Amino acid sequence: MTTEVVTLLRSDTLRLADDMMILTNLRHFPVLEEGKAVGIIHRLDLIRASLVSVIKYRNLSPGEILSTVVVNDVQMEPPTIISPDATLKEAARIVVEKNTDCLLVVERGDVVGLATRTDLLREMARD
Repeated sequence: MTTEVVTLLRSDTLRLADDMMILTNLRHFPVLEEGKAVGIIHRLDLIRASLVSVIKYRNLSPGEILSTVVVNDVQMEPPTIISPDATLKEAARIVVEKNTDCLLVVERGDVVGLATRTDLLREMARD
């Protein structure tokens, strides 16, 4: 689980999301509204959004597209949430059942971490 979580707001542009992904070398970001998790954005969401936007905004450059589209337009919602007390087995079961790559770890309404499919596999490999 990653406990140093970088978040984005629904109103942030995909340009900011892309810059943050490059700067932090992370692929998943919780999306917040009024301090609460309302979604999650993944690197693939940016790619998909860019492809769709190229069709919609034919007269704009890729950079202009990223500066025009906001996170709210492409985020996955609602996010899949688990408790910090969830076991590795519980987290893995949820990832498989929900077919997701990332779980938000939430305690008392606050995002305290992210558990990705890679995190879970790494932990399983240690045992």
